[in-house]
Amino acid sequence: MKNTVKFLALASLSISLAACNKAKFVDEDFVSLETNRVSVTEDAGILKIPVALYGADECVVTYAVADETAKAGVNYEIVDRNGKPNKSGVLTISNSDKAVNDSIRIKITDLTGTDTGNLTFSITLKETSDDAISVGAFNTCKCTIVDNDGGLTKLLGSYTGTGTDTKGADVQFEFDLEEYNPAADPETMYPKANCMLANGKMLFANGNNMSFAEPLYAYFDSNMAQLHVYGLQPFNRYNFGDPVGICYVAWGNAASSMAQLLSKEDIIINAGDGSLELAENMLLWLLDQTGTPNGYTAGDLKAGYKWTK
Repeated sequence: MKNTVKFLALASLSISLAACNKAKFVDEDFVSLETNRVSVTEDAGILKIPVALYGADECVVTYAVADETAKAGVNYEIVDRNGKPNKSGVLTISNSDKAVNDSIRIKITDLTGTDTGNLTFSITLKETSDDAISVGAFNTCKCTIVDNDGGLTKLLGSYTGTGTDTKGADVQFEFDLEEYNPAADPETMYPKANCMLANGKMLFANGNNMSFAEPLYAYFDSNMAQLHVYGLQPFNRYNFGDPVGICYVAWGNAASSMAQLLSKEDIIINAGDGSLELAENMLLWLLDQTGTPNGYTAGDLKAGYKWTK
């Protein structure tokens, strides 16, 4: 690709953006969820979604629960502190009385033994009873109920991706998710890996094509909710012309500094119901013969890029 981007320019832009996005301490009371994503296995029992109040002593906040692939009354149920059904959609939060509710509680239906696949629903904070208390930026939490039946084998298979790059241009990306046994390779660099992305093909809107020459090693977390792909794994080499020359193309994270990039942070892909979804923007970096980024990128995928079987 000729439209490569120098790393120093990217780093400078990132620093500028970081400077613009510094936290501003304002005299404002607000209520917020303490997380925007949570995963539990279907035998977890009661799931608690903490809600925090900042500044004020007490607040009443309303919330809404939205079915996605999980269905209320079938896969989960909102309950009160005593485990009884609660359809009020209202939560009282107190910083002075710890006996008062501070979490939205969900009873997960245990369907172990029934093949349901991973199921999702979401919770959104709506409004407070006091105009002086606002709802913070963390106002929605996506909840995943992880199916106990099937494990890794349930997620293996061929995936086709649809989505865009960070500029909005279409990208097609497909691959096979295969099981990997590091014990069969005592010299492996990835002893924690339990799967790999193989036979990958990428097609960008400008006509540039890429394909895997080697698999990309990855592992699922303990509850099979997130796929971690090790960063800076080269999967092919191309001649990108002057002044870049022949370089390896590597799957890398959206680093804002060279130090962060070289730390090889995992690329996180969320596992849903028969689908995989990129958690954060991902960049394709060009690596020199030593495996070090040479300052150029060769494309990217936007967060939310989705693959389905």
